[in-house]
Amino acid sequence: MRVKHLSQNFKPARTKSVLIAAALLVGVLAPTGAQAILATSEPAPSFSLVSGDNKKVSLDMLKGKVVVLFYATRDTVEVNEDLSRYLDALYAAQPQNIQNQIYRLLVVNAMEATAVTTWKEKLNETSTKLKVTIYGDWTGSMFAAYRMRDNDSNFVIIDKNGVVRFAASGKIANSRFEAIKKLLLELATGG
Repeated sequence: MRVKHLSQNFKPARTKSVLIAAALLVGVLAPTGAQAILATSEPAPSFSLVSGDNKKVSLDMLKGKVVVLFYATRDTVEVNEDLSRYLDALYAAQPQNIQNQIYRLLVVNAMEATAVTTWKEKLNETSTKLKVTIYGDWTGSMFAAYRMRDNDSNFVIIDKNGVVRFAASGKIANSRFEAIKKLLLELATGG
């Protein structure tokens, strides 16, 4: 899930113990150095995004998946590249049934695009080159609903029920990666 390369989608939480474990991780996962955007345990706001080649994705389409969302501008895609690489390796090490439970959603803030056709062409070229789907937030609706920080890297984890389990903007410290890994695997496996 390399942010710099806006990597591919992880392919398109179950019991009380999962919810309790996730809640306990909130303290462990509270952003350090990064600022919170959405509140943990808050329902994720709806969204509808379009890629450069007009593929659509919405929160409703992703119900039942753990969504790992990177939201950045062209100037901030490298801020959380270390986290992105770490999550790429984590994803690659998982069996297919776990990979199928996680969806990596990569979004570029495109609301200031003056030449939408050119932006879409560039997104499409980059998506094709990198074998990933990159979505644009063309209207700024996700930016507003998710309270994204402007000109920063934003990172959100949404559980299978559409509830925010982690949200931060800014550089996420490497010391947080293991806790993020633990949360993702618990949410994906329901254990």
